[in-house]
Amino acid sequence: MNTYFNEITSKPINTDDNKILYKIPAGAMCGNGDLGVVFDNADNGLLIHVSKCDFWKFSAGAHGDGGIKTVGNLLIDNIDLSDYNIKQYFDKGLLECKFGKTEIEFFVAPENLIYFEIKAPLSEAFPCVGIEMPDTCDSVNSSFDENGIKSCSRKFEGESLSFESAVTMCCREIEAKEEGNFRVARYCISVVTNFDNEEYIEKGIAMVNLCDYESDKERTQKKWTDFFSASKVTLEDKEIEKFYNSSLYHLAGCMGNKEFPPGLFGNFITDDFFPWAGDYHMNYNYEAPYYCIFSSNHPELFDGYMAPIHDMNEEAEKFAGFFGCKGYAFPVSFGPKALDVYSMPACKEHGVLFLGQKSHAAYACVIPLMHWFSTYDKEYARENYYEFVLNVAAFWEDYLVKKNGRYIIKKDAAHEIPYYRGEKFRYITHFGQVGTINAINSLGLVKMLFDGIYDMAKELGLNEEKYALWEDIIENLSDFPTFIKKGKKCFRYSKFGIRWRDENTVGLQHIYPASQIGFESGEKLLKIAKNTYFINDRRLDDNGSNSYLPAGARIGVNPAFIIEGIHQNIKEFGLPNRMFRHHGGGIEHLTMVPATINEMLLQGHEGIIRLFPCWDKKSPASFENLRADGAFLVSAELKNKKISSIKIKSLQGRTCNVDFAYVKSVKRESDGEEIPFTRNGNVISFETQADEVYLLA
Repeated sequence: MNTYFNEITSKPINTDDNKILYKIPAGAMCGNGDLGVVFDNADNGLLIHVSKCDFWKFSAGAHGDGGIKTVGNLLIDNIDLSDYNIKQYFDKGLLECKFGKTEIEFFVAPENLIYFEIKAPLSEAFPCVGIEMPDTCDSVNSSFDENGIKSCSRKFEGESLSFESAVTMCCREIEAKEEGNFRVARYCISVVTNFDNEEYIEKGIAMVNLCDYESDKERTQKKWTDFFSASKVTLEDKEIEKFYNSSLYHLAGCMGNKEFPPGLFGNFITDDFFPWAGDYHMNYNYEAPYYCIFSSNHPELFDGYMAPIHDMNEEAEKFAGFFGCKGYAFPVSFGPKALDVYSMPACKEHGVLFLGQKSHAAYACVIPLMHWFSTYDKEYARENYYEFVLNVAAFWEDYLVKKNGRYIIKKDAAHEIPYYRGEKFRYITHFGQVGTINAINSLGLVKMLFDGIYDMAKELGLNEEKYALWEDIIENLSDFPTFIKKGKKCFRYSKFGIRWRDENTVGLQHIYPASQIGFESGEKLLKIAKNTYFINDRRLDDNGSNSYLPAGARIGVNPAFIIEGIHQNIKEFGLPNRMFRHHGGGIEHLTMVPATINEMLLQGHEGIIRLFPCWDKKSPASFENLRADGAFLVSAELKNKKISSIKIKSLQGRTCNVDFAYVKSVKRESDGEEIPFTRNGNVISFETQADEVYLLA
């Protein structure tokens, strides 16, 4: 079965009883990492939405009209959609459409060119191709036809904007011919913004004039073939395997612009009014889509992550100063190029939407630290994120309070607090939240932060003067708070403040993604974690299934419980295009299946590689080149309840530790030489060389 394939056999439904459903598009989608398209319906044919990662309105204010905006729409009229079929080939980046007797081939090329070929009977009116751009949110639009090219532009300008933004779509029919009883026409559309090129209209025209359909189709297919060859997962459960592959495709489809990474809804925007302005929410939403990229061996998708974070450096230093601290602190959200979507003068916290939380910048460190532990790329870390992580640590060095030998966190809410709504806020209503002590998610994030900066600094030979302090914080940070819930000892959301909430997964995020509890944590802590996990079953959580399910793998819950949760999400929220219509965000839920499956098949947590650590050993499975912490690419197969074909590639030449009792030999693949190893219980350890592959038998 081809699990890189999907077929859509009915028109997308985006309304229910004439009410617009939550804005996760249901139609076929494709993208190239910057440019995204979504298929929809028009009165007389196809409506195809076009959006781009870098087209925003840079209007400040928490509830203004700023945010990511749609580029425009491609219209293909004179098509009967009553007979509807779209085939998605994820490993080719290709859509094959058939509507009655009309066929359309469609793809988005790497260089922001949209191509499509229409084949329709000569006996029928040939589909008519057009472009339209919305004039909402005070955009200034223009269009012209010249030398067979239709050009439409959209611009946001004015003194009230922090940046001008503009985009053009240029469309050209590049070929038309007859084949028997059919007419065949090919089209190319360029999409260029002023951030791509100041002369964006001229650039767009030049691109369609120089386009090459066949060459760019070949390049597009190679791009996606290469992408999926980086790693592979094969499961007996083909439904989950399909969602695994399609989720990676959709994530890669919006993670390609190194200056404008995806916000809440990526580049799959269908109008100008997506929730929360489609911004970067820092208390998990921005980070969540990246949870799975390293374990899936796609660290290249991280390349744009730090751009908007670095854009906020000056503001982050100012925000830290609000709390009497050095270093960096973040509000709950912002946009690219430090777009202010967080100011609200009536807010009780300095007129800024912190939502009572100090942990946003620490959460922003989760993904670069995942990159660090999975790559140990010293040069990349030094150039891209070391200074940021160092400055976030500086904030917490000041903000933490040491009392009776232990570090505690004060006035940092576990959940968002709506006490920014001006005069209507009553402190007494939110007393426990405002005065929170030791929120469990913050404890986990801060522990990960100091573990990471300490390890990174030692590897880079930097900031030795900080080591003693960091060691003290790591050793003496407060324990995770607990209490009795339904007769069982569970994690409490905070030492003082919220005890428990039957929503979201805040009470488990110290396990994942903060990586502070795993198989080496001891039975006592694992028992508390499992009690919490099952009592607060969040498998269908609109916000947190993307962290809840992989957290289960980290602590070794029954794999059937996790797999059932994946299937529940597919049934409840899965869309025909393999997106998920959750209500807590947008693209963040695409990480759910690959992050969970990867953790079930392979873990490198705590420096020990574990093979199939949370997997039903009766269910055959295999994986190739999943990435483990320590910078290792691992392949293995489970068949007839036995693990075999273990292959480990060392990327940085670090010591390799593998929890597998049945290893009898380790051989270097390049020359067949036996490699000595030591054994401590079930864990073997051996030294490696960079870029060498080792076979375990």
